[in-house]
Amino acid sequence: MKYQFTIFALLVLASCGTEDSADTAKKETNGDNSIPVRIAPVEQKNIVLSIHASGQVASDREAKPAFKIGGVVAKMDAGEGSFVKKGQLLASLDLTEISAQVQQADEAVAKAERDLQRAENLYADSVATLENVQDAQTGVNVAEQNLRMANFNKNYAEIRSPISGKVIKKLVNTGEIVGAGMPAYYILGNTKNDWVIKAGLSDRDWARVAMGDRATVSFDAYPGKIFNAKVTKLADTGNPGSGTFDVQLMLSEAAPRFAVGLVSSVEIFPEHNDNQVVIPLDALVETNRLQAKVFTIIENKAVAVPVTIAFLHKDEVVIQSGLEGVKNVVTDGAPYLFDGAKVKVVE
Repeated sequence: MKYQFTIFALLVLASCGTEDSADTAKKETNGDNSIPVRIAPVEQKNIVLSIHASGQVASDREAKPAFKIGGVVAKMDAGEGSFVKKGQLLASLDLTEISAQVQQADEAVAKAERDLQRAENLYADSVATLENVQDAQTGVNVAEQNLRMANFNKNYAEIRSPISGKVIKKLVNTGEIVGAGMPAYYILGNTKNDWVIKAGLSDRDWARVAMGDRATVSFDAYPGKIFNAKVTKLADTGNPGSGTFDVQLMLSEAAPRFAVGLVSSVEIFPEHNDNQVVIPLDALVETNRLQAKVFTIIENKAVAVPVTIAFLHKDEVVIQSGLEGVKNVVTDGAPYLFDGAKVKVVE
């Protein structure tokens, strides 16, 4: 029995070996050693790679109005949290000293005019010289300018709001002594056109963005809601602290209740006017960062083509260079190819 089993096994092996040899001989006779592959066209598409960044709510208009001259604060007419209109009186100084300066300058003008009249009379009597008259006229001119400055300072001994908005901070109080140029309030514009989103971008992303580009903004404060926006301003200089370049966006719809500093997530969609070279992702072989290789077919033979990758987009690859004049690339079967390999395109 054992002997019969052994003979049977040998016969089976011999049969298999005969069939394999026949198939091999047949393939060699027919020359059928081509590698089956599938190909895909090299396409031209306008693909937009969006930019993601973190942003914060800010106001496009802000003001820190200050007194032009120093003095004692007599009255503060607006408190923190109050809404003010452009031109509204916010604060004023005690006018005791300022009014005295105006009166003093006015008296100086009157004296200078009397001195001029006296000099002119003496000049008519040949007692004074022409130079005396000219000096007196100069004295009148100087006194009038001093009076003008005193009146100007008196008019600016008060602060009026330069914008309409909300008082965020009151920086001085009644009775305090303030210096010239010291801010008294911090005011933010709070209309729907004042709120903006500011985000920092890398230099590469900043270079891809243009004015008017579409964007979407979402806030932790308003979960589940997406706001449409557009780019309204691009920074001309980098931020020295973060090393980023600021971009400003404005919402395209009515803004909800906002506050300066609200954190947001921003997605910007740069517009591209030029079509880009696109191939399927599985056409790439031997990738090394942005360098890769693809295969095209010329006269039923595989030809390796080095390419430079611009970026990946879903299941496609945007090629920066290397496929000039190439119409098709190999997808299925590409990893098994070598330069000059015989191929057979299958559907």
